[in-house]
Amino acid sequence: MKIKRILLVVFSLLFISIIIIGAYDDKSSRGKGLVFMGEIIEITKNEKGEIISLTVDGYLKGKEVMKTKLVTLLNENTKIMNSSFDKKEDIIIELGDIVSMRVDEKVTQIYPPETVAKRIFITKNK
Repeated sequence: MKIKRILLVVFSLLFISIIIIGAYDDKSSRGKGLVFMGEIIEITKNEKGEIISLTVDGYLKGKEVMKTKLVTLLNENTKIMNSSFDKKEDIIIELGDIVSMRVDEKVTQIYPPETVAKRIFITKNK
């Protein structure tokens, strides 16, 4: 009888601890990246005329929201979209455009900070 109570208590505590540990959801560990919104103030192109980076003045949302300038590097994995859902090659990026982007969590400590853009959604500023 005493052994049954002890086993019942041990298994109950084990069950409760598994539920608590499994319910913990750390959103920062999901790997989706940070969100940045702002206005394009500088566009850097390579020798071929391809855009390799954008300097954007806006707000970075991670654990906190902060106003900053951010240099976002574009690569072949960067998805670029607009409200018309045009193909990446058909989208024209200009100074003054408003962007909302998902960027990598790895951000340099220099000013302005640099990171890689994962997804960019462009809205034309008319």
